[in-house]
Amino acid sequence: MAADPAGVPSDTVQFGMAFRHQVRFYLRTMRFLALLVIVLLATVGFVAATIYYHVGGVDAGGYLGGFLGLFTIFGLIIGAFLGGDAIAMDFGSPTGYYTLVLPVRRATLLLGRYAAAFAASFVLILVYFVVAVSGAVYFHGVLGTPWVEVGESLGLASLYALGVLSVAFLFSSFFRSPATSMISTVLVLFFGLDIATGIAAFAGVDPWFSILWAGDAISEVFPSRVRLAGGGAVPTVPEGIAIMLVYAVLFLIVSAVLYQYKESKG
Repeated sequence: MAADPAGVPSDTVQFGMAFRHQVRFYLRTMRFLALLVIVLLATVGFVAATIYYHVGGVDAGGYLGGFLGLFTIFGLIIGAFLGGDAIAMDFGSPTGYYTLVLPVRRATLLLGRYAAAFAASFVLILVYFVVAVSGAVYFHGVLGTPWVEVGESLGLASLYALGVLSVAFLFSSFFRSPATSMISTVLVLFFGLDIATGIAAFAGVDPWFSILWAGDAISEVFPSRVRLAGGGAVPTVPEGIAIMLVYAVLFLIVSAVLYQYKESKG
């Protein structure tokens, strides 16, 4: 059913409208295209450099482990710019205020935007992985590529993106200004988490509180991954999954509560 007797669209219709509107927003503002260009430049540049210098690793697992280990940084960039102002736009523009007075469930609106942000993120993740796997196939062939581990790593990268997006949505729900929420998200994800993770590692404590640390599990599925000496402890795959799940679920719930609270206070 598309609407209730009062003419209000169903949650499914509202979800779809929020999803499509957010996707159009990413395309209209060129934000998605800019992120796509960044990912392509970085990944293609990496593959080109390894081909030029003949640095293909001992096996495909080692090559992919090093390549995909860099995704944690790109995941922060993607999440910050796709989710950093997704909710704050409702409180920082006349159009947003108009949206709030419509008969739309705020939880449905948030979930639609969250799904759109993840869909856009997943496309960028796929691009990253396709380029990475292309490099592994170039050096080690199709049969030499660990496809099962690639699939597992892709799943972990997707979970990592969900966790980062939930953090970004939290800040977007907390602030009323889209610019402030975006800047705060970038500062916390890029500097706050990195500094806190580094301090914990320096003190010899596993930074279990950091999704940045948990993201190392993305490359841990490759047994032959080359690790730098003195690089500190890394999470096991189950530990990484648990931390990323907590981030994805907990921060999204808090975001929904904050968003609803702002609505009730008008």
